[in-house]
Amino acid sequence: MNSWGLRRSVAVGTALLLVGSALTVAAGPAAAVVANVAISGTTASNGTTTLSYRATVTRAGTLRYILVSIPPGSGGRITSVNGAVRTVSPGVLQWRPSRTLTVAVGAKFSVPFYGVRLPGGGPWTLSFRAVGTTGAALSAGTGTLIRPADVRIIATNPVPGQRTTLSYAGTVGRPGVLAAVRMKLPTGVRGTLTSVNGTLTVSSGYATWRPRSRISVRGGVRLAIPIYGAVLSKYGGIMRLGMTATATSGVQLMAGTGSLALIAPPAPMPTILAGSFPARPAGCPTAWPTTAAENAKPGTGAWVIPATMNGPLAAYLTKVSATCGTTVDLKVTSGRPVSVVAYRVGYYQGLGGREVWRRDGVPTVVQPPPTIGGTANGHPLRMASAAHWSKTLTIPVDRNWAPGTYLIKVSDGRYATYAPLTVRDDTGRKHSLLIQQATTTWQAYNWYGGRSFYSSATTGSGRLTFDRPYAEGQGSGQFLPLEQGLVVWAESMGLDVTYWTDNDLDVFGGQLAARAGTIFLPGHDEYYSLRMRASISQAIKRGVNVASFGANATYRRITFTDSTRRSWDVDRYTAGGTSTLWRYLGDAYASQPLLGAEYSCGVYAGNLRTGSGWLFRGIPAGTVVPGFLAGEVDHVWPGLYKHPGLGIVAAGTAKCRSTGRATPMHATAYIAPSGARVFNGSTFAYGCFLVRRCPSNLGMPAQSVASRRVVTTMVANVTNWVGRGTIAVRSDTSAPELQVAVPNHRLATDDG
Repeated sequence: MNSWGLRRSVAVGTALLLVGSALTVAAGPAAAVVANVAISGTTASNGTTTLSYRATVTRAGTLRYILVSIPPGSGGRITSVNGAVRTVSPGVLQWRPSRTLTVAVGAKFSVPFYGVRLPGGGPWTLSFRAVGTTGAALSAGTGTLIRPADVRIIATNPVPGQRTTLSYAGTVGRPGVLAAVRMKLPTGVRGTLTSVNGTLTVSSGYATWRPRSRISVRGGVRLAIPIYGAVLSKYGGIMRLGMTATATSGVQLMAGTGSLALIAPPAPMPTILAGSFPARPAGCPTAWPTTAAENAKPGTGAWVIPATMNGPLAAYLTKVSATCGTTVDLKVTSGRPVSVVAYRVGYYQGLGGREVWRRDGVPTVVQPPPTIGGTANGHPLRMASAAHWSKTLTIPVDRNWAPGTYLIKVSDGRYATYAPLTVRDDTGRKHSLLIQQATTTWQAYNWYGGRSFYSSATTGSGRLTFDRPYAEGQGSGQFLPLEQGLVVWAESMGLDVTYWTDNDLDVFGGQLAARAGTIFLPGHDEYYSLRMRASISQAIKRGVNVASFGANATYRRITFTDSTRRSWDVDRYTAGGTSTLWRYLGDAYASQPLLGAEYSCGVYAGNLRTGSGWLFRGIPAGTVVPGFLAGEVDHVWPGLYKHPGLGIVAAGTAKCRSTGRATPMHATAYIAPSGARVFNGSTFAYGCFLVRRCPSNLGMPAQSVASRRVVTTMVANVTNWVGRGTIAVRSDTSAPELQVAVPNHRLATDDG
């Protein structure tokens, strides 16, 4: 703003700035310029009207005052900006500037008058006159004020997907004999629509009402038209809907728009029963060592597979997760003897892993190629599967396998790969924190065998199976690219943490409140079954805190094919990619009503600038974290449900890969009625920043020590806030430093 210090409407401020800058406007011939007086009105929610007078300067000079007429009979407490307003005679106002204003020919006057209460009638011809210090008129003329339509639209049941009565009301600006009222309907409205005292026709998204008998209206009359029987679309939002009235002569009597908020509350979810914990097998402990005690054991960097060992060797496990007292089969394709070593992922003096079990000299075969096929309901599933591979080895999970995340390293001396496994704590003990692995999302992006969900719109899989190796992350799926950092950080802090997978959320989701006080969702946890989503919703209602250290969570809807949960279906046939979304069921099923924000798009890496709220405690405000808005981002959509008290705790802007346009990023937080705290991080970057190893294809600059310290502090602040003091985070928030060199990994993206 200039020295005027404008504080009201942006539009008004812009116009008045033109007056302020008139000293620099070259004067033209006076005869070539006319006043062009224009007068408009805007009705506020309290029923008062703002009258705006605009005119062009026709004579240069220094302004003394401006005189305007207002409709006879107007009332109200009338104010303005940047000057004093007074009534000089009935129906005439004087505005005198608070500063000296020298204007040039062609400059624009724009003066608003707030708080006017208009009388009945209209339209009105009103005058405008700007008087200079010499007494000469700097601009003068008349304009016509048409009464603002002040359109208001209400719905008796403003919930998307339900039946409602819509009521449109607007103020007539001109007198005449009413012929028709045309109203824009909310997008997707259906049903048999009716009204009263006239006929109603519907065409191309508009309803037109015509009176049964002659109706003469005068200016200032409110027209109110009800529309019965409207069935709203399952998609809502904040809609701007128009309403116009025309006379039998064809003259427009009224025109305006009004807002209608159709916001769906969170969708009801089924109750997920807790069930009982598995019986403790013989030889398994009743309790496990603390995280600190576990990480005090000797670590090793031998778990790392150098990039030079990437190659055709591949392996997978017949279980996504296991628990003490069970076994899991390993299937390998190599043709050479291999060593099989199980490493528990943690901090371990900065070495990142501890060897728990090994078997050397294990014979292998070259397995046949994966198959691609399958049909369901007449649709080709294009599922890539290696279920027909022969078993290489059975691995016992005994008391030596402390619950945690594991990488099974398989190496034939020339090539090596991982097979990931999560070991659950099924003792029934409640932990402070549970970290989830996004196994269903790993599988959606897995292109091993030549197919993933994202292969293409016509060749992508409609069924995905865990019966095949992961092509990403050297066989670890998205664990190493996105999730290892959060695990290493939690273990380095000695937190009371346990682990499970997406598959376990589907199986044991009803036990979540009994297993942990807080759950962390990882960087990219996109694919959710009904039981998974219902379990998170139910846990929040029962007081479990949730922190999503990622974006695009709970976005696509899947269905496990059977109780083994070795494969799952995703509907890409009903409406293409749209039908795979939870939101395809309606706005009530969007991610925002659950976690606080909604997916925007995949982005080119953008910078985060820190603020001053609790998320950035201990970080100087204005600190820039280069490339932190990465992978995909979420933001708060105005047309979707917002939890009461929802706050945007971090914000930024990145550029969408698909459109090249800027999109906002909003990290959010809210407290549920149960007291549960819910944080949505809205970017992929948290985990990879913690270990300074972000996916190479996300366009992020190398993570500096300073940037890592900022992100580590943010993660600690989230943990303190969301855990409500139940998670013991040390005050030392320096980033965990791995002493081993781990290859960087590319991350498969939804645009190929």
